Amino acid sequence: MRLLDKYIIYSSIFALFSEDFYFHYGIDVKLFYLILISNFLLLSINKKITVPKNLLIILGFFIGHGIISYLWLQNPIKSLFAQVLGISLSSIYYYNFIKNYGVKKVFNVYLNFAFFIALIAIPMFYFQINSFSEFRLNGILTEPAHYAAIMLPATYVFLRDKKYLKLGLMVITIFFSKSSIGYIGLGLILILPLLKTKYFVKYAWIVFVIIGSSAYYLSTQWNKPVDENTSNVLVRRLKETNKSLGAVSTGKFEKHTNLSSYAFLSNSFIAKKIVLDKPFGTGLGSYQYEYDKYYPLIKPPPYLVELKQSKINRTDANSLFLRMLADLGIFAVIIFIYIGYRSYQVFRSEKKIMQQSTFFYLLVKLIREGHYFPPEFYFFLLIFLKDFDEDITHS
Repeated sequence: MRLLDKYIIYSSIFALFSEDFYFHYGIDVKLFYLILISNFLLLSINKKITVPKNLLIILGFFIGHGIISYLWLQNPIKSLFAQVLGISLSSIYYYNFIKNYGVKKVFNVYLNFAFFIALIAIPMFYFQINSFSEFRLNGILTEPAHYAAIMLPATYVFLRDKKYLKLGLMVITIFFSKSSIGYIGLGLILILPLLKTKYFVKYAWIVFVIIGSSAYYLSTQWNKPVDENTSNVLVRRLKETNKSLGAVSTGKFEKHTNLSSYAFLSNSFIAKKIVLDKPFGTGLGSYQYEYDKYYPLIKPPPYLVELKQSKINRTDANSLFLRMLADLGIFAVIIFIYIGYRSYQVFRSEKKIMQQSTFFYLLVKLIREGHYFPPEFYFFLLIFLKDFDEDITHS
């Protein structure tokens, strides 16, 4: 393979982990965009750039639906084109990148990067290098939740390939991230394969032991006083979220609702209001403007108002699921149904391990992340959605 091809492959995979690398010259210039644009030019010189018809149809729908919605609701339309531009650039580049170099090759490079980044994440955590907090691991990523999410596909593949040392490293670092999203992802990785009878009979006892132990642990910790730093983060969030669930309907929060629970529940309240009032959606990128219209209905905890955190996740809804529901309405439901159908297809085949691994990332992203084009998103999404032709020119 030529040196240029190696550069394109390795730099494109590194870009997946590059969210925390940026330059500030008046505005934040992210390394991800510099790599994407430069590699796009290099790829176009040596390869044929194609745009699949289905992607054009989807982008065309986003533009048409968005323009109609923005004119109807009188929201600033610049946000629509910013979202479409970001989605177009990321998806078209990674489509051509994967198509030209093959899924197996580029995914194996991702696995190598994931293992190396997990390896250096432990000393980074110990010496508090690029640390999100003293108690949580995030490696070279911006947040612990982002670290856990991007490591889930590698964790699943190492499990299926029986590479237990690498698997152990992944699991340890995800636990050190103390991310509830990471815990959910690990739980799904254990449980979903058991849906097949032969695996259920063989391994169900392991899952029952883990579930039983977890339930026992939760019961012993449930009535202990909550401390922001020392108490278990999952127990703390479950307790605080449970106390505030009624706010999804009323918009009224208890005085001491924690920031994480408030972020999710307040945006759930806003998204619900938008969907009920505008079931066909408000247009891609419109969530922040619709949020401002419904925010007066919320009664946030006074301490968050003082800290100027009462509008947290105003731009991204704290969840891609919530943001898509608000922006696209009933059309988002159609997308979710298709994703469910595609998931069923992927898990029916024993051979689609890479595609299966991306499912866990996509699911936790729907739950937690509201951005339409984080660096790694379209790399995993395209592998999940499309069966790329592996008959390529490179070995």
